[in-house]
Amino acid sequence: GGGISCVMQDGKVFEKAGVNVSVVFGYLTEEAAKQMRSRGKVLKGKDGKLPFCAMGVSSVIHPKNPHIPTVHFNYRYFEIEEEDGSKQWWFGGGTDLTPVYIDKADAFLFHNTLKEACDKHHLKYYADFKKWCDRYFYVRHRGETRGIGGIFFDDLDSPNQEEVFNFVKSCARTVVPCYLPIVKKHLNDSFTPEEKDWQQVRRGR
Repeated sequence: GGGISCVMQDGKVFEKAGVNVSVVFGYLTEEAAKQMRSRGKVLKGKDGKLPFCAMGVSSVIHPKNPHIPTVHFNYRYFEIEEEDGSKQWWFGGGTDLTPVYIDKADAFLFHNTLKEACDKHHLKYYADFKKWCDRYFYVRHRGETRGIGGIFFDDLDSPNQEEVFNFVKSCARTVVPCYLPIVKKHLNDSFTPEEKDWQQVRRGR
């Protein structure tokens, strides 16, 4: 398989920003199959082999100004063909925000935009996937969160493929409206060398 990676760096607004589109296929390793079975997947391969295809889009954006948060998103699709020719599929992914300095209005805009997208599909999605994100991005050995969270989910395969795909597209379409207004708001904020240093410390963590 393959994909396309696009990177922008040393821009006026973004220090480094990358978008990766991946499309891969092959046979699952036994280790990967074992890990999926541990999540409750029942997988029956042909002669011990499980053909799969996976695709996704992901991005991390690091701004220059420490008052503009870093954003990350990833949305993906996975499909496995079993011994009898039937297919198992699921979607996963999420969007989260990592500010260096907390701005409550920014946090509200970010989370509310995600909530509105989730609510169009299922009223439990936002609450469930926000909790999942909070757990997923909790750094246990430091006792701290990576940022202010967002949404995260995996193994989503119901009610049907079309509806889940529509939900994932809704989530992906929130990235610009939940992030760009925050970027514009803080674009011309002044910052000190100490604030820039703290941004690098936070980034390193």
